[in-house]
Amino acid sequence: MPYRRFVVPRTIAYGPGALEHLSSVPAQRAMIVTDPGVRDLGLAEKVEKTLQAGNIATTVFDKVEPDPSKETAWAAFAVAQEFKPDMIVGLGGGSPIDTGKAAWVLYENPDLAEKTFLEFLMEVRRRELRKKAKYVAIATTSGTGSEVTSAAVITDRDVDPPNKAGFGSAQLVPDIAIADPELAASMPPAVTANTGYDALVHAVECYVLTPPSDMVDPLAIWSARTILEWLPKAVANGADMTARDKMHLASLQAGIAFSNGRLGMVHGTAHLIGGTHHIAHGRANAFMLCQVFTFLYQGYRARLAALASHLGVEGKDDQTKVMNLLALFDDLKQKIGIPLAIKDSGLEESEWQAHLGSIAASYAATFSRIPGLNELSPEDRRARGIPASVEEVEAIFMHAWNGTREELA
Repeated sequence: MPYRRFVVPRTIAYGPGALEHLSSVPAQRAMIVTDPGVRDLGLAEKVEKTLQAGNIATTVFDKVEPDPSKETAWAAFAVAQEFKPDMIVGLGGGSPIDTGKAAWVLYENPDLAEKTFLEFLMEVRRRELRKKAKYVAIATTSGTGSEVTSAAVITDRDVDPPNKAGFGSAQLVPDIAIADPELAASMPPAVTANTGYDALVHAVECYVLTPPSDMVDPLAIWSARTILEWLPKAVANGADMTARDKMHLASLQAGIAFSNGRLGMVHGTAHLIGGTHHIAHGRANAFMLCQVFTFLYQGYRARLAALASHLGVEGKDDQTKVMNLLALFDDLKQKIGIPLAIKDSGLEESEWQAHLGSIAASYAATFSRIPGLNELSPEDRRARGIPASVEEVEAIFMHAWNGTREELA
């Protein structure tokens, strides 16, 4: 078996009060990248004061939107160019942290700002960072895990459907990750639910799709167990600091797991429906999880059954175990207020149907570059977790719309 790498931030500060670590980080000028919601909660000001206590000059870019666009990332880069920070701080959920990562890449490599979005995505992996600034990621939600990952997601809205594109490099792992649950205490219940389910999907999809790993598997399993126990408590009572602390750490560990493992069809389909219909990413993952796992059952039966066992799910055989596992995931949705079906989320059916064909075709096209794919039979493709046709992808999306799924076979 070939060797593997395991990449994490150089420093992880976690637990109540972890923000204080920021004041001891060596730097002169820090640019904070965040969003209006985090700003309005006073968290950007709190981080500024912490930095200033360490005699670090600050500026704030607070224009990040959900599913941040390339235009927003480029605008943050322009502020960095003018301010010339030696530390960039991504503060918030995945959107600000990912925008900060993109701005950091551009700041370190200004010539990339003149390239097309596709060229930017292709070039990131080959570019060096840290010549000008270090990167610090501070999570204010318990879900994305972006504070510890080697990837980021930015949306190109100039195409239809919008291209919610990921890019990654081992160098993109933040130098410092701060997971202070006190910063998550103000998350409203719906955001807590959506981001918490996102973290669950990171853990379970990573476990199922990543080849068995003594480094990754324990993190994914611990994270999933913790979320199943503590997410309903965090949603019910945001002031429960034990629940907040458990969820913040579970999100971080799931982030480390999938950053060193892999994600796949759940996230790929969720990115498309989220980017097209402006559905929160964690909620989109919740809508797709059971439908995609049903599709993957043929090729990943052993890993799905093992996951069920690790999470305390019983059954007389693998099929029953996995059926009960999917029921457990649906039960969690109901406990935290996420609908079982997209159609119950407020999205108009006419809007859903108008984009169904294009998002299904867009997802199916992601497999077109796999060598030898056209030589595989539909059965062999499904055994590898690859849909055999656009129509098959459409069927999976329609099950998510209706809150139904195929029988396991």
